[in-house]
Amino acid sequence: MTDVVIVGYGPTGAVLANLLGQAGVDVTVVEPTTDVYHLPRAAHFDDEVMRVFQSVGLAASVLPATTPVQGMDFLAADGTRLFGFDAGHRPRRHGWESGYMFHQPDLERALRAGVERFANVTVHLGWEAVAVSADGVVEIRQVGTGEARMVRARYVVGCDGARSLVRRAIGATLDDHGFDQPWLVVDTMLVEGASPALPERVLQICDPGRPVTFVPSAGAHRRWEFMAMGSETAGELLDPAKVAQLLAPWVEVGRDVEVARAAVYSFHALVADRWRRGPLLIAGDAAHQMPPFLGQGMCAGIRDAANLWWKLAMVLDGRAGEALLDTYQSEREPHVRAIIDLAVFLGGVIQTTDPAVAAVRDEQLRGDGSPPAEAGLPPLGPGCFHGSGAGVGRPFPQVRVGDDDALGPGFSVVHSGDLSTIVRPDRYVFAEAVGEAALAEATAALEKFVDPAMTSGRR
Repeated sequence: MTDVVIVGYGPTGAVLANLLGQAGVDVTVVEPTTDVYHLPRAAHFDDEVMRVFQSVGLAASVLPATTPVQGMDFLAADGTRLFGFDAGHRPRRHGWESGYMFHQPDLERALRAGVERFANVTVHLGWEAVAVSADGVVEIRQVGTGEARMVRARYVVGCDGARSLVRRAIGATLDDHGFDQPWLVVDTMLVEGASPALPERVLQICDPGRPVTFVPSAGAHRRWEFMAMGSETAGELLDPAKVAQLLAPWVEVGRDVEVARAAVYSFHALVADRWRRGPLLIAGDAAHQMPPFLGQGMCAGIRDAANLWWKLAMVLDGRAGEALLDTYQSEREPHVRAIIDLAVFLGGVIQTTDPAVAAVRDEQLRGDGSPPAEAGLPPLGPGCFHGSGAGVGRPFPQVRVGDDDALGPGFSVVHSGDLSTIVRPDRYVFAEAVGEAALAEATAALEKFVDPAMTSGRR
């Protein structure tokens, strides 16, 4: 018997385990593999995600696996710049650099080491969830021996990826945004002593002959992504000679880099229509999948975890009713869909293969040469919020790293002149109130969701 079973121990599951562990929740984690996947998959996370790592005391552990994003450029086939951005010019809304490239195996090890701090979190590596009942009973089986056990939980969270068992148990279906394109992803490591002249910024090369993405990741890791063209098969693209040919304009395999992995992935844009059924919930890739052109796939899963942990913790100890969990999907799904729509749009820009259409596109994108306006991320959808203030449903700014420490672990009220801001445990703004009467109204609205005794900090 446990409070929460987390099925899957990738980044989303590991972050959720840290957050719930820190909150004192009794957690059981089930993961069929016995170690982190040894090769990188995701490559980018943003400043809000670093703020989540900060909230569980892991920012210092994570930083060695990262390097700050320098910027991104979209290039035409001839190498001329269409548009882009310099990361140094972006505002610091969360106190950290605007984005980080990272080495996923090292990041996951840091997250899992963080979980080991909590005696209330039990991790079963090498155990696979094979069945999940509607009332929260999970059958697990040891991969090596076949030994079976039953674990009863008050809540089960499926962080178990694109083929999620928990999503199937919920009965959810996937809403397809109509994006399905295979790409060859090549992860390389620089040869010791080699120093090929490679860019320091992410490049999206909008070449109708073959769209390409270059990612200068952390340490010696460098990634290229090549769009599959015409009738090319995965077997053809994965041939080592073909991989070397595609890399040749950049580096020489063996002299400059060694290929760590080459894999063909079909990029998808999918959202589950249902994220909860009673005690069963899903997060991360189990709930949504997006093309990688914004680098927001893993970020979205970690935002799910940050949105969900405090709601589970409050419901589990009676500080909130079950209805609070209904705000999880209502808040996160519109946010995810908006980001997917933007990623699909950028994918359409990058993946244009008609030279005539590409020429028109390039002319439109060049514009007057001024940098594009920052799109930013949307607010959360309707849920545990009050009023229509400009900051409601958006993260409360952290001007300097460490400012969050003054807020405490629960709801907080921050006073700035006549403006009072009620900040949630996940650092999103619940309400903005001008004057004592408006603050009293907002506090009364909060009582509809949680016990007002949860207001834990004032600044």
